Amino acid sequence: MRLYVVSGSYHPEVGGPSTYLRRLLPELIERGHHVSVITYTDAKNSGIDYGFPYPVYRVSRSWPLILRLVLFTINILWRARDYDVLFVSDYGLPAILANLILRKPIVLKNVSDFAWEYSVRHNWINKRQTIDEFQISRHGWRVRVLQTIRAWYTKKASLVIVPSKYIGKLVSSWGVSPDHIRVVYNALDYSRFDNLPNKIDARKTLGYSDKLPIVLTAARLVSWKGVDSIIRTIAKIRDDFPRIHLMVVGDGPERRQLEKLAVESELMVQFLGFRSQENLYHIMRAADVFVLFSTYEGMPHSVLEAMACGTPVIASSIGGTVEVITDQVNGLLVP
Repeated sequence: MRLYVVSGSYHPEVGGPSTYLRRLLPELIERGHHVSVITYTDAKNSGIDYGFPYPVYRVSRSWPLILRLVLFTINILWRARDYDVLFVSDYGLPAILANLILRKPIVLKNVSDFAWEYSVRHNWINKRQTIDEFQISRHGWRVRVLQTIRAWYTKKASLVIVPSKYIGKLVSSWGVSPDHIRVVYNALDYSRFDNLPNKIDARKTLGYSDKLPIVLTAARLVSWKGVDSIIRTIAKIRDDFPRIHLMVVGDGPERRQLEKLAVESELMVQFLGFRSQENLYHIMRAADVFVLFSTYEGMPHSVLEAMACGTPVIASSIGGTVEVITDQVNGLLVP
């Protein structure tokens, strides 16, 4: 089967969709499928990325929004015409627009609410408003338009894949028939964790003392990931753990504000930026605890990875996280 993959982001960019596709596509190729990818890039010029064993076409984000969307849609029309199925990872609008002409089956992987994320990023709503509150709150006309578009293109998909029952219920609330929704939990290749060093050796490799209390979080640095809450919480327990060290893996628009908060809190916080999966797993091995204080999660890869590394997990009791963590059994859940 020939699959044309549409995604708003792709490796080496961080985030769940990028991680998911990076793992999925080699498996599809191994099973005899032919795949191509279209995605975005922060580079000024669009073009083919030859760094993968399959075609990856990147459209530059430097174009204005509407023109960027038009270019992305036209490229799907041109490049996907000889493919059997469109596989869309969380970026449905241009694929659905192109498919008004292509008329191909569309499988949409939906892990969030595009209307909510876009509204938060552009300050159309209070950035502290949770994804659940967003569904029932009254909004201005711009947000209502986004919600209408999101519901329209999601209902146009032949099949919607979601990573948790929680997201399945969310998508169903937009008017998508439950018969068109399939829950497929995120998975890991556990063989990648077989040869990791133990905690002491991992710390030696990274240059950390075996007596240093290390807290780790790994996430896109956006408001709903709650990294600021982690910093403030650690500040409250600093007197009990004066040498406590927070490591933050990931990057994003909130980084400068978080760095400023860390300085103001007088904490030892190390912002490590993006790291390869292999390096991240070594860091997870070295940590005493992995913390994720998100206000929303579909099914967090980072929690699954920390558990596979044998690192204790503390996470907020929200979204799909509660479908993988049982409080005081395989982790701790906090309100």
